[in-house]
Amino acid sequence: MDDKCCSNMPPREEDMRIDEIERNLVDDMLRSALRPEAVVEEVAVGPKFIGVIAGGRMGISSLLGARRAAGNQNIEKEATGQKASRIADYLLSPSPFDACLGMAALNAANAPDPAAITGDDAPADALIAELGRDRIVGIVGDFPFTDSLRKKVGTLHLFELREVPGAVPMERWEEALARCDVLAVTGTALLTRQMGFFLSRAERATTVVLGPTTPLSNALFRFGADYLCGSVFADPSRVMQGIRSGLSFRSIKKNGGVRFVTWRKDNGCL
Repeated sequence: MDDKCCSNMPPREEDMRIDEIERNLVDDMLRSALRPEAVVEEVAVGPKFIGVIAGGRMGISSLLGARRAAGNQNIEKEATGQKASRIADYLLSPSPFDACLGMAALNAANAPDPAAITGDDAPADALIAELGRDRIVGIVGDFPFTDSLRKKVGTLHLFELREVPGAVPMERWEEALARCDVLAVTGTALLTRQMGFFLSRAERATTVVLGPTTPLSNALFRFGADYLCGSVFADPSRVMQGIRSGLSFRSIKKNGGVRFVTWRKDNGCL
């Protein structure tokens, strides 16, 4: 599925301020990267995604419409040959584009060995439907599966900044989040500096972080996530070509070389 955020509008630099809980989460992710010494070998920038290959493994990030600044035209070359940890630090940048590059580098540093991943796990929406049967479910972002999911769970609350029919008004977000039994949050909430907010406001909920931007990081478990539904890239060159061609993630997945993975907090995968 394509990665969505709580707003489909590109983040602005003035929106990239990072509060204490979000800073603690990002710092923990950066400190606990599994392969910080991996060297960046290639960077691919497309209109929808950015991909990084480091130490033979790949991570990607949605761009959310962010565009590089005028002085960043050679950022792919500048990142190549650097340690993944150094580029991952860009996740703290006030520049939306640089933060996306940092996210992709962090995901490459955390990527498991694709050879150890056999087959696809079920899509995240199937997990959410199972967890949310006869329960109150919150969804951060208007995903393509939102309407069908609404028919499979008890009650569905949609948290979306755009004007979307049925979305929870912003002034009622905290009240609604506190009542959720299950909460699904797109990984791009890290790019919009909102992940810490949602995880901390839905303390009683079973929380699923989903989408190709999702970091496979223990830090998210420590901050309240229960499931991580991300992607592992068995054919990085094919995926990088899809990114440069401007394909949606659904189309990139159809081309092959992508496997869905679901890791649970208590199953010892990480």
